[in-house]
This record gives sequence, structure tokens and C-alpha cells, in this order.
Amino acid sequence: VPILHGFADTQQWADALRLCRALKDETVWACLAAIAAHARDLDTAEEAYAAINQVDKVVFIQHIKRLPVRAAQLAEMALLGGNVTDAESILLQNGLVFRAVMVNLHTHNWIRALELAVKHKTHVDTVLLHRKRYLQTFEKTETNDKFLQFQDQVELDEQ
Repeated sequence: VPILHGFADTQQWADALRLCRALKDETVWACLAAIAAHARDLDTAEEAYAAINQVDKVVFIQHIKRLPVRAAQLAEMALLGGNVTDAESILLQNGLVFRAVMVNLHTHNWIRALELAVKHKTHVDTVLLHRKRYLQTFEKTETNDKFLQFQDQVELDEQ
């Protein structure tokens, strides 16, 4: 693994891939996948995740590569690493408020999604609708005071 780290430190991704192919060891492939994802080398990360049959991560990386906006790519890479806060910050710094709200909705961080929507005076209805549908799925009623307050103030178009 020290050799692998050496290749990663010098961004010699082709050499790192050759090493993993030669060793044919899942642990080494997993290390490369994590290192490459952290370094934001999507091609290497994609191949490494594919080698260890992490199909969900391969599909997610392919999704990231298709995004036309660099800030959105960076945010999705942060999500790949499990860092929701960084993803949100990247999106907000680049004026992508809707995407920041959606990141919080997808991670069920309802209160933060509502805070962002209210602060930026946009997409409050989207947050309320997603929350309503989520609660309906589990046959629950709204109990959060913040959501109850805005439910009475914002009209929802459920179409």
C-alpha cells in the first residue's frame, strides 16, 4: 500500500491502476478507490470501484462526470465522500441554491432545507411538498413547528 500512496501522491494514476491490476487484491483496489475519490480523479475512482463491484458508486461517478456545471461536480464529489456540509457550501458559494436545498432534502435534513429556502426566499414550497410526501409515505402527520408555520403560509401545487 505504501507504493500505491506514492503513486497517488504524485498523481501517477496509470501506475496505480497497473499495480492494482497486477496484485488483483480487493483491499488494494478499495484503497485506490478511496484515494482517487478523495483526490477527485473520477476516472481512476470509477475503475477502482468497478473492480470491487461497487456498482452504486460507479453509477454515481458516471452521473458526476455528466454534470455540465463544475460546481455541481465538486459538490457531488463531496457527497461521494460523505461530506454533505462541504457539498452544500460549494453549491451556495456558486449560487446554486436549489441544488443545495435538494441535497438537504435527499439526505432528509429537512430543517436545514427549510432554513435555506426561507433564507434565500425560494423553493419553500418544494421543501414543504417533499416533507409532506415523505410523511405521507410513513402515514405520519407534521409535528415540527417550523413546518407547521410555513404550511399555513405557503400554497402547495401538488402536480
